[in-house]
Amino acid sequence: MLRSNDAYRSKHKRRAVKYGARGSFDKWDVQMRLDKQKGLCHYCGEKLDWVGKRKYQVDHFVPLSRGGSNFMSNIVLACPECNREKADKFPWEFRPARFEVGCKRDS
Repeated sequence: MLRSNDAYRSKHKRRAVKYGARGSFDKWDVQMRLDKQKGLCHYCGEKLDWVGKRKYQVDHFVPLSRGGSNFMSNIVLACPECNREKADKFPWEFRPARFEVGCKRDS
Protein backbone atom coordinates (compact mmCIF):
# COMPACT_ATOMS: atom_id res chain seq x y z
CA MET A 1 0.00 0.00 0.00
CA LEU A 2 1.37 3.41 -0.97
CA ARG A 3 1.51 5.91 1.85
CA SER A 4 1.84 9.20 -0.03
CA ASN A 5 2.09 11.34 3.12
CA ASP A 6 5.30 9.76 4.35
CA ALA A 7 8.29 12.13 4.58
CA TYR A 8 10.86 9.31 4.67
CA ARG A 9 9.39 7.69 1.59
CA SER A 10 9.27 10.81 -0.55
CA LYS A 11 12.67 12.29 0.44
CA HIS A 12 14.62 9.10 -0.06
CA LYS A 13 12.65 8.05 -3.14
CA ARG A 14 13.75 11.27 -4.90
CA ARG A 15 17.39 10.52 -4.06
CA ALA A 16 16.99 6.90 -5.16
CA VAL A 17 15.57 7.96 -8.52
CA LYS A 18 18.50 10.38 -8.97
CA TYR A 19 20.97 7.49 -8.57
CA GLY A 20 18.86 4.86 -10.33
CA ALA A 21 18.51 2.82 -7.12
CA ARG A 22 15.63 0.40 -6.75
CA GLY A 23 13.36 0.00 -3.75
CA SER A 24 11.58 2.08 -1.16
CA PHE A 25 10.84 2.12 2.55
CA ASP A 26 8.43 4.01 4.78
CA LYS A 27 8.07 5.23 8.36
CA TRP A 28 7.01 1.77 9.52
CA ASP A 29 10.25 0.31 8.16
CA VAL A 30 12.19 3.06 9.97
CA GLN A 31 10.37 2.22 13.21
CA MET A 32 11.26 -1.48 12.81
CA ARG A 33 14.89 -0.49 12.23
CA LEU A 34 14.85 1.72 15.33
CA ASP A 35 13.53 -1.20 17.39
CA LYS A 36 16.13 -3.58 15.94
CA GLN A 37 18.93 -1.14 16.80
CA LYS A 38 17.47 -0.69 20.30
CA GLY A 39 17.44 3.09 19.85
CA LEU A 40 21.21 3.29 19.35
CA CYS A 41 23.27 4.79 16.52
CA HIS A 42 24.39 2.01 14.20
CA TYR A 43 27.93 3.37 13.99
CA CYS A 44 28.90 4.81 17.39
CA GLY A 45 26.38 3.04 19.65
CA GLU A 46 25.20 6.26 21.32
CA LYS A 47 21.54 6.68 22.25
CA LEU A 48 19.56 8.29 19.43
CA ASP A 49 17.37 11.31 20.09
CA TRP A 50 13.74 11.22 18.95
CA VAL A 51 13.40 15.00 18.46
CA GLY A 52 15.54 18.10 18.18
CA LYS A 53 18.79 18.94 16.43
CA ARG A 54 20.31 15.53 17.25
CA LYS A 55 17.32 13.50 16.03
CA TYR A 56 18.28 10.21 14.39
CA GLN A 57 18.81 10.17 10.63
CA VAL A 58 18.21 7.47 8.05
CA ASP A 59 21.44 6.34 6.42
CA HIS A 60 21.91 4.05 3.45
CA PHE A 61 24.35 1.36 4.65
CA VAL A 62 25.77 1.10 1.14
CA PRO A 63 25.42 4.66 -0.21
CA LEU A 64 23.05 5.24 -3.10
CA SER A 65 25.87 7.05 -4.89
CA ARG A 66 27.97 3.87 -4.73
CA GLY A 67 25.37 1.39 -5.94
CA GLY A 68 23.28 0.85 -2.80
CA SER A 69 19.55 0.17 -2.94
CA ASN A 70 16.69 2.09 -1.36
CA PHE A 71 15.22 -1.08 0.18
CA MET A 72 14.74 -1.38 3.94
CA SER A 73 17.53 -3.94 4.07
CA ASN A 74 20.00 -1.18 3.15
CA ILE A 75 19.02 1.39 5.77
CA VAL A 76 20.36 1.97 9.26
CA LEU A 77 19.75 4.79 11.71
CA ALA A 78 22.59 7.05 12.77
CA CYS A 79 23.18 10.12 14.87
CA PRO A 80 23.64 13.29 12.78
CA GLU A 81 27.38 13.40 13.50
CA CYS A 82 28.04 9.85 12.27
CA ASN A 83 25.77 10.28 9.26
CA ARG A 84 27.55 13.49 8.25
CA GLU A 85 31.01 12.01 8.79
CA LYS A 86 30.21 8.80 6.91
CA ALA A 87 28.81 10.77 3.94
CA ASP A 88 29.14 8.55 0.86
CA LYS A 89 31.77 6.19 2.25
CA PHE A 90 31.22 2.47 2.55
CA PRO A 91 30.68 1.60 6.24
CA TRP A 92 33.92 -0.40 6.36
CA GLU A 93 35.79 2.69 5.11
CA PHE A 94 34.12 4.87 7.75
CA ARG A 95 34.51 2.57 10.77
CA PRO A 96 36.83 -0.33 9.86
CA ALA A 97 36.92 -1.77 13.41
CA ARG A 98 33.14 -2.26 13.27
CA PHE A 99 33.66 -4.80 10.47
CA GLU A 100 36.44 -6.93 11.87
CA VAL A 101 35.98 -10.69 12.01
CA GLY A 102 33.44 -11.61 14.67
CA CYS A 103 31.53 -8.33 14.64
CA LYS A 104 27.83 -8.39 13.77
CA ARG A 105 26.09 -5.66 11.84
CA ASP A 106 23.18 -5.33 14.31
CA SER A 107 24.94 -5.98 17.60
